[in-house]
Amino acid sequence: QPMPETAPVTTRRRQQRSLDTRSALLGTAIAAFSEKGFDGVSVRQLEEMAGVKRGLVAYHFSDKEQLWRAAVEQLFAALRDDLVGRVAALGDVAPAEAARAMVTAFVRYSAAHPQLNRLMMQECTGDSWRVACLVDEYIRPMLDGLTEALPAAAALLWGERDAHRYYLFIGAGAFVFSAEQECRQLFGINPRSDEFVERHAEMVANLLLGSATPGAAQTASGPP
Repeated sequence: QPMPETAPVTTRRRQQRSLDTRSALLGTAIAAFSEKGFDGVSVRQLEEMAGVKRGLVAYHFSDKEQLWRAAVEQLFAALRDDLVGRVAALGDVAPAEAARAMVTAFVRYSAAHPQLNRLMMQECTGDSWRVACLVDEYIRPMLDGLTEALPAAAALLWGERDAHRYYLFIGAGAFVFSAEQECRQLFGINPRSDEFVERHAEMVANLLLGSATPGAAQTASGPP
């Protein structure tokens, strides 16, 4: 006869199922909000897409707003790890080299997580509490932190909060990965391949930094 399941084992399995359900809802929400926007998907649809029972969004996140906030937090946590987390190591590096490293980190993040740029495009077509949340709780603090940590490198990338340079940085660094399927159809290229990502990071850095970046002229014109 099989031994009866002990209480601690049963509890651990229930806890793991709960974690798995929460993770499934979060992953589904990130994909859905980036593709359809906050208003384009219902709680019921999110639960169906995640393959979980009705009522589990409310159980794990209270409501759709809190689920959206959790999805955004996860995307920006990954960006902080990939970009801000590397800034401390760049303190003694020349500003142009530090700026190039920041560009490369952002391009690599954007290739791995195209959902953030897609979500931003969805939300920024209108004005809402979600845009305010994104700007006030995530984007502005991140820019402030990067500028404070590496002022000279930040000045090379977006100057004194120059909107033109900032959106050149964001657009050049992230858009191709949001338009992945167009790139595949138009050029027959997978833009999320390692080779493409590294080349794209190099070209974005050259675009933004120009002669401020060592080796930029040679890269632009090809080897002698």
